Amino acid sequence: MSLLTPPRTGPNPRIVYVPPLVAAEQAEPRTPFRFPRPRVGDLRRAFVDYYRDPIAWLALAVTSVLLCYLGGAVMFWFHATYLGEGGPAISPYAHWLLDSTVGFIALTPVLAFLLPLSTWAAAAIAGSERSLVPWLQALLGGVAFAVVAIPGPIAHDLLVGRGTWVARTATQMLGDPAAPLLPKHDYPLLADLTQQLGAGLPLYIALMGLAVLVVRVIVGARHRRNAGAVIG
Repeated sequence: MSLLTPPRTGPNPRIVYVPPLVAAEQAEPRTPFRFPRPRVGDLRRAFVDYYRDPIAWLALAVTSVLLCYLGGAVMFWFHATYLGEGGPAISPYAHWLLDSTVGFIALTPVLAFLLPLSTWAAAAIAGSERSLVPWLQALLGGVAFAVVAIPGPIAHDLLVGRGTWVARTATQMLGDPAAPLLPKHDYPLLADLTQQLGAGLPLYIALMGLAVLVVRVIVGARHRRNAGAVIG
C-alpha cells in the first residue's frame, strides 16, 4: 500500500498519507494513541509495503538530504563555531560539505530502516486518526534519528577529525597545511554526547516535518502535471 497517495479525482488534488498497514489493522481500526506491540511479521510486511511504492524512495532521498546537509550545516555551526571544537585548516564551507557527505553516506542506510519503522509505529498509534500519521511519523522518526546520532561526535573525530587521514587529505587538496589551526575546545565525553542530543532532538524533528512537506509538494506537483497532461 502506498505511503503517499494523491487522490485520483477532484479539482483540487492534495496529498494524503496512506501508511502501510497489515491486513489485521485494515480490517479492525485501532483506537488512537495506543502504542503498538511490534511483531517481526508485521515489521517485515511494513518494510516491504513501504518500499514497494516509488514515492517511498523519494521520501528517503529527500529526508536524507535535508537531515544530513541542512541538519549538517546547523550541527557544524553548533559544534565547530558555537562550541569551538574547531577543525582542519579548510574553509567552513568545505568543512561542512565534508562532514555532511560523510554523514550522508553513513546515515542514509539508517534512515532507510527508521522511515518504515516510524511510519508503521505512527500509523498504529494514530489508529483511525489518519491525518495525524505524517506528523507522528516526523516526531517518532526525528526522535529516533537524534538518538542514533548521539555517537556522532565520536564518529566524526575518528573519521574526519583533526589528525585523521581524511582531514589531512582534505587540507592538502582544499586548504593550507601550513596555516595555523584555530584553538580547539575539548569537552568531556558525556557532555559532548549530551550536547549532541540536546541540539539534535528539536532539529531532527523539525527537519523530518519539513521532509514531509517537501515530499507532499513534489508529489502534488507531479500529480497536477500528470492530470494536466491527461486533460490536454
